[in-house]
Amino acid sequence: MASDPDTLEVSPDMNRGNSASNLFVPVEAHHHCNDLAGEGLKTPVPAAHARLEPEDVFPNPWPTVPAKDNMKNVAIFTSGGDAQGMNAAVRAAAGVCLSYGVKVFAIYYGYQGMVDGGDNIKELKREDIANIQHVGGTVIGSARCKAFRTPEGRLQAAKNLVERDINCLIVIGGDGTLTGANFFKLEWSDLLKKLHTQGVIDDEAVQKHQYLSVVGIVGSIDNDMCGFSMTIGCDSALHRICEAIDALTTTAQSHQRTFIIEVMGRNCGFLAVMASLACGADYCLVPEHPPAADDWETAMCDSLTRRRRYTNFSLIIVAEGATDKERNHISSDHIKKICSERLGHDTRVTCLGHVQRGGAPAAYDRTLATRCGAEAALAVLNATPETPARIIGPRWTKMIQVDLTEAVERTREVGQRLEEKNYERVMELRGRAFREEFNLFLRIRQYHKDKAPVNAFNVCILQMGAPAAGMNAACKAVVRDLINGGHKVFGAVGGLEGIANGDMVAMDWSSVKGWASKGGAALGTNRILASEMTNGLERIAAQLKDFNIHALMVVGGFEAYQGMLELVEARGQHEEFCIPMALVPATISNNVPGTFISLGLDTALNVIVEAIDRLRQSAMSSRKRVFVVETQGGYCGFLATVGALSGGADMAYTAEEGVRINDITQDIDILRTKFETFHCGVMVRNERSSKNYDTAFLNSLLAEEGSFDPRNPDQVQFTTRNLILGHLQQGGSPSPLDRVRGARLGGVCTRFLLHHLNANCKGGKVNTSDPNSACVIGIQERFEIATPFEELKASTDFKKRVPKQVWWRNLHRLIRVLEGTMREEDKPYQGEASVAAVDASAC
Repeated sequence: MASDPDTLEVSPDMNRGNSASNLFVPVEAHHHCNDLAGEGLKTPVPAAHARLEPEDVFPNPWPTVPAKDNMKNVAIFTSGGDAQGMNAAVRAAAGVCLSYGVKVFAIYYGYQGMVDGGDNIKELKREDIANIQHVGGTVIGSARCKAFRTPEGRLQAAKNLVERDINCLIVIGGDGTLTGANFFKLEWSDLLKKLHTQGVIDDEAVQKHQYLSVVGIVGSIDNDMCGFSMTIGCDSALHRICEAIDALTTTAQSHQRTFIIEVMGRNCGFLAVMASLACGADYCLVPEHPPAADDWETAMCDSLTRRRRYTNFSLIIVAEGATDKERNHISSDHIKKICSERLGHDTRVTCLGHVQRGGAPAAYDRTLATRCGAEAALAVLNATPETPARIIGPRWTKMIQVDLTEAVERTREVGQRLEEKNYERVMELRGRAFREEFNLFLRIRQYHKDKAPVNAFNVCILQMGAPAAGMNAACKAVVRDLINGGHKVFGAVGGLEGIANGDMVAMDWSSVKGWASKGGAALGTNRILASEMTNGLERIAAQLKDFNIHALMVVGGFEAYQGMLELVEARGQHEEFCIPMALVPATISNNVPGTFISLGLDTALNVIVEAIDRLRQSAMSSRKRVFVVETQGGYCGFLATVGALSGGADMAYTAEEGVRINDITQDIDILRTKFETFHCGVMVRNERSSKNYDTAFLNSLLAEEGSFDPRNPDQVQFTTRNLILGHLQQGGSPSPLDRVRGARLGGVCTRFLLHHLNANCKGGKVNTSDPNSACVIGIQERFEIATPFEELKASTDFKKRVPKQVWWRNLHRLIRVLEGTMREEDKPYQGEASVAAVDASAC
């Protein structure tokens, strides 16, 4: 409907064609799946199997200079508003410094502690940073400091640092905190000269501390720093928001109410947009993209009225900084008044406030903060006098370093452009992901149906393999995007077997209601391949012909990958398979080639870290104890590695690294040494890390070795317990990140299919044998990438059901570095954060 006010809300830099196919630009195989008009196709990044291996050169390496010859002492502090994950960053930065061998200090209460000095600046030991990664807030405190804004305050801060031989700062905070650190670095030499002139420091001190290295880490739930895809604390805040909205949804349904949820973010609407996409909100108001209509109240009421045709409640999510296009603030109370008076809705307002900042950090924030902290430590240890102040952060799965001044200037430009009402530039500065996800929300939140397309297609969706969180979110996005574009969608019940049996149902708008927050596989799934059925390929081909299916969209794990590969390879025998096919990887094993990250991983990791947190709490109240935690994953050790890293485990055993008896005996000695100071040890084990040294064996061996030895009565004793998490890792409601990733990959998948459908349709018939028309749609380093099944076959170990090479093995080293459990032959962690430009189009 051209007159539909919802269609007018699409950002001016988005395509607004009436046909759904017009919403997408061409996507070639192995190219970035861009959704923005005018941006075109970028140079493809390497495939998943081309990632750096240990023998390669790393951009931010472990220093080769011995610590005794590297005259650096590092201080870490947090400032500004707190964010979940800050403690994990402190632990990682300090852990790397301690393992390398330099002194590391904590400055308590941020800049105020730096100015006050004294006991506010304390040297850290290993026991000071143990078991803090799961604690919310910041254990070293944060405070606003007016004194640091004055020359006298900064002079006193410089004196306090020089007195402790500190010449490197790792700064964790928002743009104000980082700006202050950069200014401090730029005037450092002048401050030293002034201290020398006043006789406070001598010539030797001036020479020794002539430059200050500064590396920043963004800790902010707002996710408002330009140049990065996520900031520390954002995902945890999103957890709080989605938990609240999920709870409010049940009471809203019961009473047919309208709920208005106000979320934080200042001038950034990221939390509001992601929560709207993750929870299926009816309306979303953000500062970057105010309602286009002059009478936005009426447009909103019309939109909510239409939504009530197929639901009995309404959810409106509003960012605290939301305005209309004239920059007049839109308050939650004002929206409530409109809904109550104009629509007669029973309306309630929930302002989540500082609840969003509280509580334990989510798994993603722990992992992100840990990687940022480790990279920041290596960056300052490798810094030279010419190295500018930089910020460490993620660009999708890749870690980068950007110029601090440039990043902060771009971030502050957002506020300037908002005041100028230059919303197009604001959306550009927010980055590609923000624009795409906001546009996707507008496309799938409401049934409006574009003008009939030139070619209307029938698309079949199916779920295959073990259930994984986020499967349903991906399917919801595809179904609603295609229906609004005038196409038909069929759902195969029970994977490929469902197609073979003709068990396919027509999907409508309401079919996927509530699917974003729904765990499991709503369509039903199994692992059966066509080759495992009687006449499987022939039966599947016959049903595709009977239902006139023009494209296949599959969500699943390695079985789905194998299943689609069989169909692609049978194109020569069955023309029904000469159609576009796309696979969205969804498996907690993360073993599908063509992607770095699969749907379901984040939810499973949250289960693992919560279990480790509880086990550690149990051990703290008892005698010395080792817990052996077994994770799933088959022959892929990603879950064990990242679960151990974010959970603060001592070590992880994976199939990729292998486990020998000598490794285990060394680890037992390491644990004994640890128990001289600590009460708890955690060993995480991938279920197939070893055929013989399984969880039961490790538990028995540790129990025997930890018992009293009359030949060595002074030896440390400990007990052992094990926990096999099993299918708990597959269940539950999807995490916010899995919901958003699912929706996003679903949108990309739709775009991919429509491009190949339109390009290969003649006379209403679709026919293509182009390898580029059958792809895995995966996340690789910085973008979603479409990689042909045929290309991925050579890089797949079908016996072990894993890619032949993986990107994350270097993270395995970091576990032992941070816990001080490195064995003699272990190599240190090598930093991966390369220097990059502040490029919003890449975020």
